[in-house]
Amino acid sequence: MATATRLLYLVAFFAFHLPLTFSEGGASSMESVPDLQKQMYTVLDGYPCVRLLNLSGEIGCANPGRDKVVAPIVRFGNLTQLTRPSAVLLSVDEMEGFFKRHVH
Repeated sequence: MATATRLLYLVAFFAFHLPLTFSEGGASSMESVPDLQKQMYTVLDGYPCVRLLNLSGEIGCANPGRDKVVAPIVRFGNLTQLTRPSAVLLSVDEMEGFFKRHVH
């Protein structure tokens, strides 16, 4: 009976003490959202490429680097509003109708 009691104490010791040693910093732990993000995402060097389009299709790729690109965003109403070369921002729903009306 004494060995069964000792075995029970030994099991209880490992059951209560092992998880505490792992969570106290023995293994890597996450304590905040930034820690979680560092574990989940990889930082990539480089810059995004923005596809440039015109009526004939893709004309290249622009890379502004780390500088900001500032331009007004105006709601497109009709072709007469475009007095100079412009980028047109369309929702997915409007895209097919836009190309049907304006591509010759």
